[in-house]
Amino acid sequence: MDSAGCYETRHGGGNALDTHRHTRPYAALVVDGSHVEASIDGPILCEPGTLLLHPAFHAHGNTFGRQGARVLNLPLEADLKLHRAVACTVPSLSEAQQVLRMAGPRAVRALFEASEPLQPAASDWQAAFLLALRDSDESCGAIAARLGVSAGHASRAFRRSHGMGPRALRLELRWRRALGLLTGPGSLADIAAQAGFTDQSHFNRVVRGCSGLTPARLRAQIKCVQDACGSRMAQSA
Repeated sequence: MDSAGCYETRHGGGNALDTHRHTRPYAALVVDGSHVEASIDGPILCEPGTLLLHPAFHAHGNTFGRQGARVLNLPLEADLKLHRAVACTVPSLSEAQQVLRMAGPRAVRALFEASEPLQPAASDWQAAFLLALRDSDESCGAIAARLGVSAGHASRAFRRSHGMGPRALRLELRWRRALGLLTGPGSLADIAAQAGFTDQSHFNRVVRGCSGLTPARLRAQIKCVQDACGSRMAQSA
């Protein structure tokens, strides 16, 4: 019998899933076929034995190979501290399937730690472009010119490799920074400013679009998860 929440998805050859999000962190294990996952964390070629761990609200899209793909999916514990998508190659595909199907979310962490990490593929200029998007308000055109590529080429290349153009990637970086800041004590106005949003109204719109919640409700949800985690840790001490 499968562990609670474990489910299998099948995707036809050449199909694609547009950029989407999941409200909970989850693991995905490729069993058959292949696909490329595109996200702010870079393109990842996912073949049989690839295990991906996604944080909550992570935006990603998938393009499937000629043979399609069969994937095992398992929601993870909400308090899992993932700040980006990470991927690895498991030592044994059959044993990894058993972990997801039978052992459940806690055992996935140990499986990941025993696996070989996979690094997303990205060109040097793309990595530098993303750093500039994250750390400055420099325009996308100015960043492209400084790195020796045209704005049009940068836009097309990022859409192919990361599933989003530069402006959407900058917004995603700000959202990710804000999500991390919501775990701390700062005011919502301070978080909006620190994350690089134009104003709190802009911040509110992005948070609603990414999570379906207002910043206050999302923070309360995160705090609830943190409190539950702290309670479990205290009980086990």
